[in-house]
Amino acid sequence: MNILAKHLTKDQVTAIHLYIQREARELDRAFHFFRQGEGTGEEVVRALQHYQNADGGFGHALEPDSRLLDSSVLNTTLALQFLVQLPVDSSRPMIKQALEYLTSQFDSEKGIWPIVPPTINHVPRAPWWNVSETGKTAFEKTPGNPAAEILGYLHFYRDQISPELIERVEQLVMKRWDDIEKWDMHEVQCYYRLAQLTDTEEIQQRIIAKMSDHLHDIFALSKDQWSSYGLQPIALINQKQSFLYSELEEVVEENAYWYAAKLTQDGCFEPAWEWGQYPVEWQQAKKEWSSYLTVTACHPFKV
Repeated sequence: MNILAKHLTKDQVTAIHLYIQREARELDRAFHFFRQGEGTGEEVVRALQHYQNADGGFGHALEPDSRLLDSSVLNTTLALQFLVQLPVDSSRPMIKQALEYLTSQFDSEKGIWPIVPPTINHVPRAPWWNVSETGKTAFEKTPGNPAAEILGYLHFYRDQISPELIERVEQLVMKRWDDIEKWDMHEVQCYYRLAQLTDTEEIQQRIIAKMSDHLHDIFALSKDQWSSYGLQPIALINQKQSFLYSELEEVVEENAYWYAAKLTQDGCFEPAWEWGQYPVEWQQAKKEWSSYLTVTACHPFKV
């Protein structure tokens, strides 16, 4: 059961449905109706097609903070977040091409995935997606973002991937996990997705056990912290069957109640961040984020 749902009033639920029908992106709307049992997975796939490029990767501002039309690892992982929710065969061209794109982007020498390409510097974007002259972003210090999430997809679609690549990425990703001492919320989210996606129990247990030992370091656990930057429990632990729910049940429920109160009168959840640049494009990105955040809050991704 979606934990947030029981903390929403009937009027809020009505407002959300009206917002999604009138304002949501086609993709988010299609996913909403699919989860409601009023639409199909094929409609979600058709909506995703608008974001896929000829090289198999995804772009076109699927991740709204990146307005790049070109493909990126960032946008391709977001597309796969949707695809693993759908009853579609792993041999679908969309999935095969996305996995081939990710494989082609892996820097085997450095053992990393470049999260965005340097061409992003030529389009409106959030400042955290800037790429330096040496080809770096702020994310090389936390290589589990996106490598851990990508490993999850390599496991989930194991029949499409070479065993050698999976083994190589497993070694890199799990060594990084063992080495982590300073916690980054986005990297933690990638490892949590890996735990959800993997069919390897040993990897799943290693991730959840370490998270359980560091709950106070990883999560913002007090109400005073929820209005500031940090990983709220409800961001990961959004269903009663979620990992770590039993350890954090009381604070998760309180967090869900707090978050439900953040719903706007228009029936959406707005992003808690801003770009501080490109004001016109930010307004469009904010609208797209509100669509994505509202739909995924009501229909959390699950495997």
